[in-house]
Amino acid sequence: MVKISRRHFIGSGLAAGAMFSFPAPALIARGANEKIRVGGIGCGWRGGDLLSKFSKSPDAKVVALADPSADNLAAKRQKFPDIKGYQDLRQLIDDKNIDVVYVATCNHWHCLAAIWAMQAGKDVYVEKPLAHTPWEGDQVVLAARKYNKICQVGTQQRSDPMQAEIKKFLYEEKALGNILSARVNRYGVRASIGK
Repeated sequence: MVKISRRHFIGSGLAAGAMFSFPAPALIARGANEKIRVGGIGCGWRGGDLLSKFSKSPDAKVVALADPSADNLAAKRQKFPDIKGYQDLRQLIDDKNIDVVYVATCNHWHCLAAIWAMQAGKDVYVEKPLAHTPWEGDQVVLAARKYNKICQVGTQQRSDPMQAEIKKFLYEEKALGNILSARVNRYGVRASIGK
């Protein structure tokens, strides 16, 4: 069985701290020296960042992108002219030449795009937040089990060794005492996604 180690994939630049592996049947059938064919859904800021990371991987090749914005899609395809482009994510998901899909859409599309991709036989990397409700998240888990697919949610730094140190600092050593509540804000202006 062909297996790409999680650490190797991260070393290729998928996302710092995220762990990912692909023991997919499609990879076994194609052979050890062939690249994983990636389809990207979403060409905005995060989708563009993932495209950049995947395009630098020696083990992966982005072969298609989908975005409802013709302008976003055209801009990415100008930089990567060999990539197929779709304005409808369902066409990308139906593309038999894609092994893995990354989902970097608006948040409300994360679950449905991930489920459709797994139904079509693809492993999935989906950005956070995965879901708006626990029920939606449960449907993604059920789909991964039903279709025997990998679905990785992008939660940066979760695998970083520093997280274990922070947990020890806060919960075992209680260095800040008993924490009763915490509040985190991120202030910033995002550019418009267009009309």
